[in-house]
Amino acid sequence: MSTCTTPVLVVGAGPTGLAAALTLARNNVPVRVIEKEPKNRRGQRGTGIQPRTFEVFHFLRVPEVHERATFVPLLQQHNRGSLEPLKTFPMTPYTEPTPAIPYYNTKAMGQPALETIMRAHLAELGCTIELGTRLVSFTQDERFVRAKVAKFRGDNEEEVEEDVEVAYLIGADGAKGMTRKQLGLTFLGTTREDNLMVLGDIRLDAKGLDRDYWHFFNPISQDMITFRPTDELGKDGWQFIMASRTVDLKGLARDEESLVNRIKDFVGLGDNIKVKEVMWVSDYRPNMRMVNKFGVGRVFVAGDAAHIHSPTGGQGLNSGVQDAFNIAWKIALVYKGLSPASLLETYTAERLPVITEMLGLTTELYNRTFGQSGDEHTPGSTADENSNSEQVESKFERAMRRGGKLHMLGVNYRTSPIVVDEFVPAPTPGVAIINSAYGDTQEGVLRAGDRAPDAPGLAPVVLPNHASASKSSGLQTSAVAGNTRMFDIFGSTHHTVIIFAPALAVPVVRSVLTTLDQSLRKELVRCIVVLPGSTCALGSRPEMSSEEDQTIDTEVLIDEAGHAYRGYVVESQEVKVVVVRPDGVVGAIVHGMTGLERYFEVVFGKTGGTC
Repeated sequence: MSTCTTPVLVVGAGPTGLAAALTLARNNVPVRVIEKEPKNRRGQRGTGIQPRTFEVFHFLRVPEVHERATFVPLLQQHNRGSLEPLKTFPMTPYTEPTPAIPYYNTKAMGQPALETIMRAHLAELGCTIELGTRLVSFTQDERFVRAKVAKFRGDNEEEVEEDVEVAYLIGADGAKGMTRKQLGLTFLGTTREDNLMVLGDIRLDAKGLDRDYWHFFNPISQDMITFRPTDELGKDGWQFIMASRTVDLKGLARDEESLVNRIKDFVGLGDNIKVKEVMWVSDYRPNMRMVNKFGVGRVFVAGDAAHIHSPTGGQGLNSGVQDAFNIAWKIALVYKGLSPASLLETYTAERLPVITEMLGLTTELYNRTFGQSGDEHTPGSTADENSNSEQVESKFERAMRRGGKLHMLGVNYRTSPIVVDEFVPAPTPGVAIINSAYGDTQEGVLRAGDRAPDAPGLAPVVLPNHASASKSSGLQTSAVAGNTRMFDIFGSTHHTVIIFAPALAVPVVRSVLTTLDQSLRKELVRCIVVLPGSTCALGSRPEMSSEEDQTIDTEVLIDEAGHAYRGYVVESQEVKVVVVRPDGVVGAIVHGMTGLERYFEVVFGKTGGTC
């Protein structure tokens, strides 16, 4: 038995665990990732990646996820035994990206492809995954977590145990994992025992099955099967899902011959459908469960270890990645001694309301999709075979529509104990304030706790005393640096303080910059000043004396197209200071230094992040 010490142990190397590890590694916190499976996992599994999660990958500097993911194909509905489409429609109608929302569409990527990309970025940062290694047990005190792990060695599958002492442990080991169970967290909810579903990856020789569509056979009958094309499995690769109210699907995942026969039977096209290879298959019963809290002491749970739910809506993988992003940047600060341990308590405070609403949303969607709502004419029912076909088809279409809240752009932490908002309207006496943690995006509304919008077209300027060749006494657009955008300024390693002001000479600008420069370490906070586009457009470039200019030692940008001022709801002559957290969430919206001090004192403590 050997002993090893590392700052953070991540248990589980799925998307959730990899996101946690990548966030920590980006923050220069050494991390160890263990995975009980002896090989990297197979299976497309949950493939939907939502716009909010693409933003997370942007901040983690993993652009390949969005670049390689594909748009969700149009859905095509068929009767059993026919390729004639009854209905063709988009599950997620295409939405044109906007300056504030550059990722506005759900896209698909199988988990093996996603995990391969994430592992490659981790490898660049010196972190590799330890396969065939499981968490056996752990104890913790106020200083450390002491974990026992077991690693398979050699062909004889002999396990070698190792004692590991870590500062923190993140359990991303799934619903059946050790972490949640040993923490003693509750996992309340329901299991749909009578709703066994089978899914898998196959290669098909399918005459007439158009790969431009996601095919649904018998979606309004008792027996349903779907085929989604994916070139990740090859030019003849498909992901399938089967569900039935009349046929027992139990055991199909372990009996390939019976599975192949059942697939052909559900489709009803005879020899026109031939299964060439079963690449991966699994079964599951939908569960809707969640923990009562997301951690105890120095040990935390994320993803399926903390919540499981219906696959409808494509929220599971996305919620797990966002869990991981939330806790990991906080652990990085606390581990480095830059923030108080109390910051970690906000993980539960922020994520619990989000997951509670998500569970309700996906359960409602599951009921609607598979006819569990009590309505005899829902897509999963054949109670009335003589009902109008157009009516039934429209119900199927309504049940399968996605988008809106499922894009997760309205997920927010407005009730978080650490956000500060000095611009929020005063509550009306006697009127209760109801906040949805899974809200919709609202143009012209931005509160502390909301996602921070993007804003392209920010032109850097050169200050007179900072430009060697400047001949002007005013601000100048820097032709060398080129324009930038908010999302490229934000990052998982720092807070961003955005000072919106009509001119550099405004006292608040100097006050904020001077105080932050003297009180917080530069690597923790990136400050920018954003001036309205009218600064240049109207020929009224602000002029400052050399003495004043010496105090402005920060990035100054001009919002040439007005996207930043619109997205952050700032009037051209208004002064507003916005803090964006490492996870792309607005931490504070304040008037000046007093509000900033309130926010940073909670995040960094009275001495943690100081110079």
